[in-house]
Amino acid sequence: MAILLVGCHTTKKEVAEQPVNWEKLGPGGGGSTFIPTFSYHSPDNFMVRCDMTGSYLTKNGGASYQQINVPNGATAYAFDPKDANKIYIGSNVLKYSADGGKNWEQIFPSKEDVIREEYIGDHANYQVKTNEKSLYGAEFKRIKTICVDPEIAGAIYFSMGSFFYYSSNSGKSWHKKDLNQQIDFIYTNKTGLKNDVYIFTSHSICIFDKSSNTFIEKKLPKEMTPAFSFAAGIEQSNGKEIFYALHHNQNKPIQGEFGYTEVWFSNDFGIPWNRLTDSIVTNDKSGLMPSYSMISCAEFDARHAYLVCNRYQEKKEDGTMAYWYGVLKTNDTGKTWEWVWKGGGGSGQYGVKDGIGISNLKDAWVENAFGGEYIRLLDVGVAPYDGQTAIVTDWYRTMKTTDGGQNWAEIYSEKQPDGTFTSRGMDVTTSFGVHFDPFDSSHIAISYTDIGYHHSFNGGKSWSRSVEGVPVEWSNTCYWVVFDPDIKDKIWSGWSGMHDFPRGKMTRNPHWKESAKGGICLSLDGGKTWRPVNEGMGFDSPVTSMVLDQGSAPNNRTIYAAVYNKGVYKSVDDGKSWELKNTGIDGSTCAFELTMAPDGSLFLTVSPTPKHTDGVKGRGYYSGAIYKSNNKAESWKKLDVAEDPIFPNGVACDPQNPKRIYLGCWADIQLSDLVGGDIAEETGGNEVINMQGGVFVSEDGGETWTSLFDKNQYVYDVTTDPYHPGRIYCCTFNNAAWRSDDYGKSWEKIKDYDFHWGHRIIVDQNEPEKIYITTFGSSVWHGIPEKEW
Repeated sequence: MAILLVGCHTTKKEVAEQPVNWEKLGPGGGGSTFIPTFSYHSPDNFMVRCDMTGSYLTKNGGASYQQINVPNGATAYAFDPKDANKIYIGSNVLKYSADGGKNWEQIFPSKEDVIREEYIGDHANYQVKTNEKSLYGAEFKRIKTICVDPEIAGAIYFSMGSFFYYSSNSGKSWHKKDLNQQIDFIYTNKTGLKNDVYIFTSHSICIFDKSSNTFIEKKLPKEMTPAFSFAAGIEQSNGKEIFYALHHNQNKPIQGEFGYTEVWFSNDFGIPWNRLTDSIVTNDKSGLMPSYSMISCAEFDARHAYLVCNRYQEKKEDGTMAYWYGVLKTNDTGKTWEWVWKGGGGSGQYGVKDGIGISNLKDAWVENAFGGEYIRLLDVGVAPYDGQTAIVTDWYRTMKTTDGGQNWAEIYSEKQPDGTFTSRGMDVTTSFGVHFDPFDSSHIAISYTDIGYHHSFNGGKSWSRSVEGVPVEWSNTCYWVVFDPDIKDKIWSGWSGMHDFPRGKMTRNPHWKESAKGGICLSLDGGKTWRPVNEGMGFDSPVTSMVLDQGSAPNNRTIYAAVYNKGVYKSVDDGKSWELKNTGIDGSTCAFELTMAPDGSLFLTVSPTPKHTDGVKGRGYYSGAIYKSNNKAESWKKLDVAEDPIFPNGVACDPQNPKRIYLGCWADIQLSDLVGGDIAEETGGNEVINMQGGVFVSEDGGETWTSLFDKNQYVYDVTTDPYHPGRIYCCTFNNAAWRSDDYGKSWEKIKDYDFHWGHRIIVDQNEPEKIYITTFGSSVWHGIPEKEW
């Protein structure tokens, strides 16, 4: 079920409807977005997806958005050229809406052909299993591109891997053809190609005859293969078909993911193709070929095209290189190009502010936070009938131009008169916790990946980022925050330069600990400024969780910290100094979450991690573990929850009964999730690591455990509700959050929450009938946890 997001932007245009149960909190933006796709019927109607599975649909030019969630996220969109209400989303399956995105129906594979749906791996990746009669290409898993025929009613085309699928009856039945090459792009029109569909691959154009259902292959010129990022349209003045494509020069070394890129063009159905030679696009002055990643044009005015640049090098007067990034545009079908978005000019290093921002960009909070650093641009989309209107996306934001790139404006966040920011509904950030100021109910904070600490002084209506004083090497991620309950404006925060713990991808490199910077900071002004307090802990201590012993004296607090590469640290002097407390902890020291029971007992979850024996990659790994300490972390006892291996993630204690402990666990992952696909294949092949997920409960303080929730669920954390005895929540990576009102004996889904990757549920201390849900990529949801009956 799709939910509608909140935006406070006031406009005469239609605004997205308010959700019944939920609102989204946060500054907006903050993560990568892709595949901006415009409707044929209005440039104000478009879709964008983020890399964290959410899709965002707007009908008012980006003033507000409806979030649409499909497992794993979308990989393709298409609007029907004839009917403004018909929209298609491709992911692992093909879905269709006949009412402008309010309701969705799966049209491939058919529900009748689906045997089961599965989630597997440390991202709980969604998979569909079908019967033998189905044409579903499960081996390719994802839909790459969708095209709705503008001429023939009911004709739809899409691709999965090398398979081309086509339907003539609006998806009621399908045919497929294996072209033996990965399909990159599909194009047809109602003029010169009204009888044909052009299917673009890295080495060929395959032409599908709509009447005879036959295929003809045209090879691309050898010197432009492999090609990628195709765009196509017609020239408005003469109706000629225009094709664009990119090609990384295979004779040049590729540094990491960058290529030395050529831009190619054809105006005669792909015969011939010519390399574009404008001096700006080739960067002839410096002699260093640029790196481009994406090209897009206006489908019905293809003389207007936009080119996304990753790296453009220019020599400075002192002989050093300046690295630029941005967007180039042509208004004459590729003959000449100009910069319409140009930033950088520094060393091109992430986190180093030695460049300049974009002068013609009206931004929200991102430019102030990250401007001057290297920021990768990712994707571009152009309105079909208006080459002056385009959307460009990057690591943090989504920007739009309506004047051909002369000016760009944010469409993700709105600045408020007091300098804070409110989301327009495009929230694409990972959040770990919502934290409450004990002295000011209107002051709440969110700990975020990539964008650090944000807080609000008006109950969550608007937000500001605060990282002043945090070492730049730490400032990427704030994992946790603790307010002092007795001293106003005193806050501790845990930081790391590495994000996405406890995902296995973070620890595959044997040298990961060498680059794992982090530590703890203290604020005495309510989170406005910070200073490190890490004596005895070191600068290389990514902190993922903290617990303050409220029985300790003000200004002499006892605090415990989980450090992901080292174990548990303890401070008995208000955080001034720290001591490692790992007695009894063996194997992995990836300490992730600390929890203190009402009786003072401490519980610790430790994540699985590769062994890296002798500093070398291999198949070996440590199981995760859960530990308990009854003596203030002086020693730890490993608890026997389930047969190893196990991936415990979050612990909750019943506030009325300190002996009743709940544990959330991850289900099956793959060996490649931990050690990497390359090593798994080199050392005997990938395999599933069978682990019991779900929720476990102990009634005796952790001595014995019972499973009381689906063992196949990927549960990130469990929460006990202090205001409703017997009520517990769990949040999963399985598109759902759950509620129990009988201590976990029975469970109901929480209504209208359907994001793929949920983190933890936090009961609202100011409105106890409401909860917050932190997520891996959809910021924070706030609302009433009604049951889905």
